[in-house]
Amino acid sequence: MNFIKKFIIILGYLFLIFMSPSIAEIVVETGKHKHLGKNYTKFQSCKIAEEKAKKKAIIKSLGQTISSEVVSNCSEVDGEFDCERNQLSLFELNGEITSSKITNKVYDKELGTEILFCEVTIKANVEPIKKNLDPTFQFNVKLNQEIFRSGENVEIEIDTSKKMYMTIFQWLPYGGKKYNVITKIFPNKEFNKNTNDLVDGKLVLKYEAYFPEEIKKNKVDEYFIFVASEKKINWLDEYAEIEGLRKQFSKTNILMEKHYSGYMLIK
Repeated sequence: MNFIKKFIIILGYLFLIFMSPSIAEIVVETGKHKHLGKNYTKFQSCKIAEEKAKKKAIIKSLGQTISSEVVSNCSEVDGEFDCERNQLSLFELNGEITSSKITNKVYDKELGTEILFCEVTIKANVEPIKKNLDPTFQFNVKLNQEIFRSGENVEIEIDTSKKMYMTIFQWLPYGGKKYNVITKIFPNKEFNKNTNDLVDGKLVLKYEAYFPEEIKKNKVDEYFIFVASEKKINWLDEYAEIEGLRKQFSKTNILMEKHYSGYMLIK
């Protein structure tokens, strides 16, 4: 084998090392949940604190940025317990906690107040899912507002850095078989007449917000999951649970970029 061939093989090996996602990482993080003792039990409060710790572990390991829309919803939407679990599921689309262990748990009152809190520290094993490593392949997403009433238009504005195939999933984590599903709303002619998923520059879409009558709450949190890819991917029209979509992200070798936007829907 001559010198040039050896040099090419070494370069290829180094490329695989530096361009591949990082290996699993052990992360220690702490999550804290405060409450007044009326809406949460000790178990629920500590469970929320644990979910917060897991989310922070993924962010710490992968450098995941959090959109203001996703964060603000949890303090406003009924059922903070469910909302924290929903957020963790979103961040697990970029990295997966394969195992975790609670190393410390404190349940007490804030000094000099009647505010209760649970603080949980975990040791978690975080494994990354394939990430976009091309700085020229990116896009931004903006919603016309963060809170919608049933019947109002949800306007989605997408700006892309280059031509890319765009897919939008909607997640309605209400529980039950009918609503706790992941639905592909773009491209999908049942939701929008525009089905041209090859976007170059700017794309503006409009959807009507709909609050299902079967849901007894006055407000709920919903999420859009945006996936851009360099090649067309034959996604399913519906996934039974968010874990099913996450599995597709982990096994594909196609360059992708993912964004999430949360919003509130009021009856």
